[in-house]
Amino acid sequence: MSVWDNYTARTEARGTTKHSSYHKREARFINNRLPDNLSYFTVTVFGREHGFNITAPSVAKLSFEQNVAIINSDNLNEKYIYSMPGEDIGHGDLIEWMGNHWLVTEKDANTTVYARAKLLQCNHLLKWVSEDGVLCEQWCVIEDGTKLGRTICA
Repeated sequence: MSVWDNYTARTEARGTTKHSSYHKREARFINNRLPDNLSYFTVTVFGREHGFNITAPSVAKLSFEQNVAIINSDNLNEKYIYSMPGEDIGHGDLIEWMGNHWLVTEKDANTTVYARAKLLQCNHLLKWVSEDGVLCEQWCVIEDGTKLGRTICA
């Protein structure tokens, strides 16, 4: 490795511009400090592309674990979730955390360093039989119990 290659490798490690330098420093700070925070958890994520029937064996294989920070709000059924730098949280994903299911209902468009989203706690397990006779289940949020037509599902 030549002296010039060594120099470029060092400058790229910290960032070639002020913006990229700040970005890398912030990501490094979050990666080093967040795991020590009490809001740091490992959750199971069921992506919305996996379909609606989370009890199906094929969907269980497609779920994955992700390390995130979950921040409380004044409402007990509402939380905010933050991903680690370089990772994403999908809008409409179903999150399994603390023995409950949570639905990602809102997502911040700014994902420069990390993704930030709003979680609502699922309060109903919707069940139905598909056209081919398979029993399907999906966790959802029912905002008004008198109107089952007003449900939010992944």
